[in-house]
Amino acid sequence: MASIKVTLSSAKPHSQVSPNPERLAARGYHRIRPAAVAGMFYPAQADALRQLVRSLLQQAPKRHDQGEPRAFVAPHAGYRYSGLTAAYAYNTLQAAPKERPRRVFLLGPSHRVALHGASLGNYDAFETPLGLVEVDLPLVERMAAQESDLVLDNAPHAQEHSLEVHLPFLQESLAHFRLVPMVFGRIEPSRVAEILAKYREADDLIVGSSDLSHFYDYDTAVGLDHTCNEAVLNMDLQAMAQCEACGNIAIRALMQTAQHQGWLPELADYRNSGDTAGDKKRVVGYASYLFMQPEQAKGSLAPLPPLVRRHLAQVLSGEAGLSAEQLVQTQPQLGQPGACFITLTKQGQLRGCIGSLQAHRSLAEDLLANGVAAALKDPRFPAVNREELDQLRVEVSLLTPAVKLEYRDSADLLEKLKPGVHGVILSMGTRRSTFLPQVWEQLPTPELFLNHLCKKAGLQGDCWQQGPEISVYTVEKVKEG
Repeated sequence: MASIKVTLSSAKPHSQVSPNPERLAARGYHRIRPAAVAGMFYPAQADALRQLVRSLLQQAPKRHDQGEPRAFVAPHAGYRYSGLTAAYAYNTLQAAPKERPRRVFLLGPSHRVALHGASLGNYDAFETPLGLVEVDLPLVERMAAQESDLVLDNAPHAQEHSLEVHLPFLQESLAHFRLVPMVFGRIEPSRVAEILAKYREADDLIVGSSDLSHFYDYDTAVGLDHTCNEAVLNMDLQAMAQCEACGNIAIRALMQTAQHQGWLPELADYRNSGDTAGDKKRVVGYASYLFMQPEQAKGSLAPLPPLVRRHLAQVLSGEAGLSAEQLVQTQPQLGQPGACFITLTKQGQLRGCIGSLQAHRSLAEDLLANGVAAALKDPRFPAVNREELDQLRVEVSLLTPAVKLEYRDSADLLEKLKPGVHGVILSMGTRRSTFLPQVWEQLPTPELFLNHLCKKAGLQGDCWQQGPEISVYTVEKVKEG
């Protein structure tokens, strides 16, 4: 691959940018992480670097149809190889105002230093040829003080490129931001997701750093990377765990975060070094994955309960009901895979509730089928008739994909559940049950919630203290007025 290697951990920079002591002291920065791979992965001169980054951003298409991603994954090779793919992600960002800088959690693998957990470094700022990037030091210090597997160790950062190569893109696209730099070693993705959930705020951006397959021939690499792309788009954590990606932990942590938040994955760009540098015999794969807020805001869910009611009215009158295929023709968003629960209430009391825990058909099909099942097939209640339908209220809950909740013991389980937010699936042996987040209104404490969930599965009320498998999900819901 010509003269620049993409991810060689032993590589030495051609030139290193040294901080200006007087300028740094004036800013109050004394612990500076100087650029380690300037002149190797990207130009060491400010003008040349700025011109290159801007050129890459101009080549990537600008999105006008959607807002910014809440998180994304982008590659970290030399700009000659992966810069354009990275630009597809960074071109989605809008510059932050100076008075309200964004905060960026930047997650990348350690290529040179073995470590357990992750290091946040012990810096006031990172420097690139484009200037200084301020670290959110109060947050970094608080995280390290509260989390035993986070350390303030500079060694993993000193020569690491997986974070550094993203900084010039952030400086050009976001402009004003503070950094939370995390270089990880041996750590579970669920643990990284847990840390993000604890410290991330709504406006923060999360950037995961990763390349894909390394040093296969072109066709083999494309096949391997296609599997990884599909795993992300399908939010399949098990499949992603088998993918060759140096930042696999970061990718899966973002996938789990997206599942909890209801963000939708999108492939912004894929290519490999054979596409950008010409050598197809030994290539490295690159992708940018975006995690977006659903296009449908909660207000746009309002038509769904009336749609279910119309379908039920026809079915309960002996007719065929609405056609899912025809619904998709007029409302294309209903053609996407979706999982929903339909809840029927009568004078505030439950009258039927049936749904899907995983998306296995179009949302249109799921809505119509679960509406009929809630009215006619809930074994706890007699079937609804046409006359009674007028006395019922219809509620639709759209589910995010469920993710397994890792916990140490029953006390840890109680602490990790989020009342009012989490829907919970409890599995033990062949028994399984679930409660939607709405059930927290009747069962407000985790102990009470889990006790009833065990009984719903046909188990003893204390089964949750015996290590069952617990998965959680969230919902968007809308109910008839």
